[in-house]
Amino acid sequence: MRRFVKTGMMLAASLLLWSCAGETINAKRGGIMKTDAELRREDVSDYMTYLKLTKEIGPLDQDYILLSFRLIREMVLDDMFKDRPERVKIALRDVLNYHPTAEVRPAIVHEAVEHELMNTESMWVVDGSVPYEYVLDVELGEIPIKNDDQSEDKALSVMLVLFDIKGNQVGEWFGFMKREKGGKSWY
Repeated sequence: MRRFVKTGMMLAASLLLWSCAGETINAKRGGIMKTDAELRREDVSDYMTYLKLTKEIGPLDQDYILLSFRLIREMVLDDMFKDRPERVKIALRDVLNYHPTAEVRPAIVHEAVEHELMNTESMWVVDGSVPYEYVLDVELGEIPIKNDDQSEDKALSVMLVLFDIKGNQVGEWFGFMKREKGGKSWY
């Protein structure tokens, strides 16, 4: 009889835990402490990113990072870099934000671009304590889109501008991403 009662109590406890798995329960009062929206907000580590995701205002840092990565792939495949016997030393100088409506954090984009450059086989990012061959600027912006009824009026743009150590521009890579009218993601 004791085994039957013990098994029944364990079954009841597991059913209770299973039914409450997606919610935070107040043990003292037995009620739900946090709503689904509050739990979703906690799942996003950065509150500003949470606000942007819920309100869908403008592009996110990740959108500019994705576009920057596409341009870095183009840059690495350029004749200037692809047949070099050793890695080219590049100093990443600035990430400039020319997007008037986006709340983009250039420091986050800077860090992502630096890591992506370091993950290539042809480039080595240095901080200035080691002699470098090139300086790279990353310019974030937006451009108007004309004659396309399917997309928003503005598109994201990124331009990588490469300078030699004398300050002469030696390379430039440009790309943009559009967003479908009323859509949430950029392509």
